[in-house]
Amino acid sequence: MADKAEQKQSFLKKTGKNIFARFFGFEQGVDITDDLAVLYRRNVVIKNIIFVTNLIYSLLLFILSLSTSQRSDWAITIIVFPLTFIINRGLTALINIDNRDITKQTVAMYIASLYIYVSSILVYARLYQSDMFETVAYVLLYYAIVLISLYQDKKLLAHSFVYLFGLMTFIHLLWTYQVLNVSNNLTIPEFLIVFKDSGNLGDLILRSLVFILFYFTVYIIVSIGQYMQEERKAELIKRRQVQNDFGAIVGNLFNAVFINAYVNLNEDFAIMTSKLSNRLASFINLSEPETKNLNDFALIHLKYDDVKDFKLDTKVIDDKVYEELKAKTALGIDIVKRMEISQNVDVISRSYAESTLDDMKLKSIMSTVKDDNSQIIMLSEIYLTFRESQSYKRPYTHSETMSIIENIFEHFYNPVILDRFKKFSDEIENEYNNFL
Repeated sequence: MADKAEQKQSFLKKTGKNIFARFFGFEQGVDITDDLAVLYRRNVVIKNIIFVTNLIYSLLLFILSLSTSQRSDWAITIIVFPLTFIINRGLTALINIDNRDITKQTVAMYIASLYIYVSSILVYARLYQSDMFETVAYVLLYYAIVLISLYQDKKLLAHSFVYLFGLMTFIHLLWTYQVLNVSNNLTIPEFLIVFKDSGNLGDLILRSLVFILFYFTVYIIVSIGQYMQEERKAELIKRRQVQNDFGAIVGNLFNAVFINAYVNLNEDFAIMTSKLSNRLASFINLSEPETKNLNDFALIHLKYDDVKDFKLDTKVIDDKVYEELKAKTALGIDIVKRMEISQNVDVISRSYAESTLDDMKLKSIMSTVKDDNSQIIMLSEIYLTFRESQSYKRPYTHSETMSIIENIFEHFYNPVILDRFKKFSDEIENEYNNFL
């Protein structure tokens, strides 16, 4: 029951994250190095936020209608509901006219920003007279600034400051302090005296300073965010360039390192080595997963074609391509290790045939073959190499090959592997004969 509850909770959490990312994730499916794509995504997300905001506005008006029970309030509330959807549809159409046109997307950004602030002003104008809603409605003006700041555009905030500050001052004078009623039949000096004595002037100055401070803080936050975004974009561009260059270098390196070995690669011989390695693994009692890993590694150099053309699609470089780069690099490293075993076997075989094989050379070779899988594959490949005819040597019999292996590797090999190989030498010979 506990597991089911955890699975359900995990499913709901994952579903919630996916839904949020789809409608409100600023980087959902967006290449952050593409400024136009980023702006389009911001327009889409902010349009979705505006839709939710409009629903909240409608809810506030609905609550106001319930509290006053006036027909005019209900009429406004009823009109706002369909108007919310119409506005959202209009913004959607504007944003989707051409998502690859920077001018259209910029116009959509400014229109959305203007609507955000104008709508908050209209809601404040409707609610400010109610003591219950005045504070909430006033906070919406600051909420509009925060919403506009989601564009992370310093220029947009800088251009809009003077207009928004003028609108805020106008709102304070017209609605908050009712200056039209107070200034009736008063001269300007008389009005200023009355306005000052009422305490409204000090309140206006305080509200203005708070607005300026808030706007200044938001501007700093946007500046920091925009700077970090630009740095992140520049770093990503550099990383992509490095990935591209690295891919080209590694591809050329693979071709240069592998070309001779690949030309001489014998697929049948590789399969024989894999089968003999699996047989030896059964003598050592390797587990099924370990045996599978051994078999994969024994044949991994046959996947050379997967990395010889080491190229990446640089038109769309994302995490998927980055993972492809990592996978190809890891595969290339494993192929290098596997081919190194074959090259070492060839060196040992040639050196033995030429009587130039000594302990120092063996020690140097075996220092690169430390793990059990590599030793099993190397031992199997050495057996097959000595049994077969080469341009530089005659084929050896089974007993001759076993004697050579014992004499050469007695002090350089994992004793368990070497002991099992000698103990089951008859099965090894039968396995080899089955290949013929």
